Amino acid sequence: MTMATQSTDQPGIATALWSVAVVGALLTLGAPALLGPGTRVSLALGALLAVGNLWAVARMVRGFLNPAGGVRSPWVSLAMLKFGLLFLGVMFLVRGGYAKILPLALGYAALPLGIVVSQLKSAASAPGEN
Repeated sequence: MTMATQSTDQPGIATALWSVAVVGALLTLGAPALLGPGTRVSLALGALLAVGNLWAVARMVRGFLNPAGGVRSPWVSLAMLKFGLLFLGVMFLVRGGYAKILPLALGYAALPLGIVVSQLKSAASAPGEN
């Protein structure tokens, strides 16, 4: 990966992170209308998990594609650790009574929705490409 390619990837990830955060905030604000009262916290926790997961995946992919010292094996272990922590975090939130599963899942849906929004935004801002 060249330096020019690497520098253009940063704004794309930042745009995706912001889009996921904004979609999560909008879903959280609309939670009472969608699912009834008392669901905002669960939906906000799901959105926070989505933003954190996207950030972690972006860091791992960047580290895997540009390994320091040519070593890629730690990133596989970190990916497995991230998945395990995500699973345990969701289990802790749901079993501990801190979050309800459906609003948590809808909050996590901010991840794919935010990525689509960021792609639509970048496609609209790139005139002349077909």
